[in-house]
Amino acid sequence: MGLPDIQRFFAEPPVQYLGLELSVCWILECLLKKDDYPTALTNQLVELHPHLRISETMLQQAIEFLDRQGAIISYAKRCPSRGRPRRMLHLSEAVHQEARSLVASWQRWLKEHTLNPFSGAGLVAGRNLTTSFTTEDQRLADELQAERRQLNPAASA
Repeated sequence: MGLPDIQRFFAEPPVQYLGLELSVCWILECLLKKDDYPTALTNQLVELHPHLRISETMLQQAIEFLDRQGAIISYAKRCPSRGRPRRMLHLSEAVHQEARSLVASWQRWLKEHTLNPFSGAGLVAGRNLTTSFTTEDQRLADELQAERRQLNPAASA
């Protein structure tokens, strides 16, 4: 690792993958605006927040969580450009107030944790709410940490 690698980290920061809590909040924010289908939620996240991603698995877990909570209702909607109907998601009116509260927390998180430039991930109070390291990112972070220990051994003790 060299100085150009560190410069590259800041020029091209790694993306952050949302965990369950943040995924739920993202879905709530979208569904407060309008009914939508799961793939559109993923695409909107990339479009509005290029540094964030949601995996298909996490998206499905978040949708299942909201479904078990009675927060969303699914229905089929036929689209002219597709052969089969899309699974649309609708936010239940009963949870709008609670959803707005969670979306406010999500918006605060976005402002505070857009990117932690030292770790490349968003860590909140020691709880890993996102994961973002690729093998290369992890290797660079490990090398940087080792170099920090060499420069200041007292700080790592």
